[in-house]
Amino acid sequence: MKRLLALLLGSTLATGLFAAEDEIDRLRATLAERLPNVTPDRIAPSPIPGLYELVIGTQVVYVTGDARLALQGRLIDLANGTDLTEPVVSKARLKLLASMPEEKMVIFEPEGKVKHTLTTFTDIDCPYCRRLHAEMGQINALGIRVRYMLYPRAGPDSESFRKSVDVWCADDRNEAMTRAKAGQPLPRGDCPNPVREHMDLAVQLGLTGTPYSITETGETISGYAPAQTLAARLDGRDDGARPRAN
Repeated sequence: MKRLLALLLGSTLATGLFAAEDEIDRLRATLAERLPNVTPDRIAPSPIPGLYELVIGTQVVYVTGDARLALQGRLIDLANGTDLTEPVVSKARLKLLASMPEEKMVIFEPEGKVKHTLTTFTDIDCPYCRRLHAEMGQINALGIRVRYMLYPRAGPDSESFRKSVDVWCADDRNEAMTRAKAGQPLPRGDCPNPVREHMDLAVQLGLTGTPYSITETGETISGYAPAQTLAARLDGRDDGARPRAN
């Protein structure tokens, strides 16, 4: 009897799973007809019955099963104030970051144990980026590993872009980064570099200013924050200080 019950239960669950997959396949096909230039990275049932969750890059859109109605915004659980959309977006950010190998980053490592890793898009000439970098010794001493990617806000034809290339082409990129952030000139560099790749990735992530950091859980820290504030944020504490960006 128990075995029969288990078989029936398993069959019911499998039927429900296949039905959901069929609905998603139909929705995907309908979306392809109505929005041929949009290819969702993921389609899944949302917490709201009848609505599906579409992930496109780091954007989340909720659509009805017939692909007729769509809405974009944050889904909040009013019972406890939880943002139900943020975990989905955080996961999408991490997926995008994973596409960039560490060999294409400038990494500042702590001497001791690594407690946290922070991925930061930085502009050589941005004042708050320089302020953040001036605290790199404190940041590393707190066990925070910083992975830099370069985002010259003035664009690819700017002096900031040129400086980014100079940093990348230097024999010692970490030293060159520190010198450039201090306003010191660097020898002109000419080598294959990932600066444009960094910029493209930043756009996909929705960067709006620098410094722009992403934690190991996919959350964002937009702007400058003192070393102790960063540590508190990464440890899951909040000291009340708000980051500042350029």
